[in-house]
Order: sequence, then C-alpha cells, then structure tokens
Amino acid sequence: MGLLEALRGRKGEPSLYRRAWSQTDDPLVAEARAQTLAIQRLQLWLRLAYSALALAALLGYWGFAGGGGMVAGTGGVVLGVLSLICVLVLRTGISNGRRNVGAMLDVMEASREDHRQGAVPTP
Repeated sequence: MGLLEALRGRKGEPSLYRRAWSQTDDPLVAEARAQTLAIQRLQLWLRLAYSALALAALLGYWGFAGGGGMVAGTGGVVLGVLSLICVLVLRTGISNGRRNVGAMLDVMEASREDHRQGAVPTP
C-alpha cells in the first residue's frame, strides 16, 4: 500500500480534503464568495483607472505648461475625463457590492442564530 493510497478517502478524494468555497451546500455562501471575488477584480481595475488619471494629469501638464504641444495637452484632458468617469463608476460598483455582501452576511448570521436556537428559518 503506497502513500497515495493511504491518503485517499472513500470516494477517491484525499482524506484531508477541504471543500472549496464554490462547492458549499449553501448557495448564499457561494454567491457571497463570488461577489467578493468580483469586488477584488473591480479593485484591480480601480487601481488601473487611478494610474490612468495620474498619467493624464502628467500628460496634460506637459502638453500645456511643459512645451509638449496642444495635442499632448488635449490628449491628457480627454484621458483624464475618461479615467475620472471610470473611477466614479468603479467606486460606485465596489461600494454597492460591499453593501450587498454585507447584507448577505447579515442574513447568514441571522440564519445561523435561528439554527442555534432551534428555530426553523422560513424561506
């Protein structure tokens, strides 16, 4: 009997197997986890939008005050406006997503408290 055979469970998975968040029985937990991952991706895009906003400020300054020319300054302003719109949309989405995940966690906590007290939660 090899080491791998000794570590296998009844169904072939490792005996020290931990289920992933997405494989949970509670669909609310899976949805909260999926939304948390989506919020993390939005935060990455938010950092990129902030970087584009900083680049736009530098490009605009160089174009208008640093001798870069009118085209560079105008490009900086256009990039700045687009980056600012992206920042506002992403910040709104992130804050709404956090609020939604918080509401899901509150529902799960209330359900857990009902379960501890022996009450049956009504769907």
